[in-house]
Amino acid sequence: MAAKDAVGRYGEDVAARRLEELGWRMLDRNWRCARGELDIVAVDGASLVVVEVKTRRGSAMGSPLEAVTPRKLSKLRTLTAAWLAAHEGRWSEVRIDVIAVTLPRAGGPTLEHLKAVG
Repeated sequence: MAAKDAVGRYGEDVAARRLEELGWRMLDRNWRCARGELDIVAVDGASLVVVEVKTRRGSAMGSPLEAVTPRKLSKLRTLTAAWLAAHEGRWSEVRIDVIAVTLPRAGGPTLEHLKAVG
């Protein structure tokens, strides 16, 4: 399980760096409550964005995006509401994005960013 955790953590680090390069401001990483965990909570302009990061070492297990099911989106909405209840602030928009990180055998990671998925 430690290797899987390391891959996931690396993918989250890659995604966070990319978002920071785009000018996003990180508010939380791996925020936890009794109901679960949010990978990244950030601000994009005036929008609060919860980012779910899915990382795979290749395509043998399918696309990382396939792991974000309707059930997972429902959980992310519940966790987003919990985060909002625990923090002060006003945002013009609150959305959930997904970043899929694929780690090929050769070369650097590839990222696919889907906005407003939930």
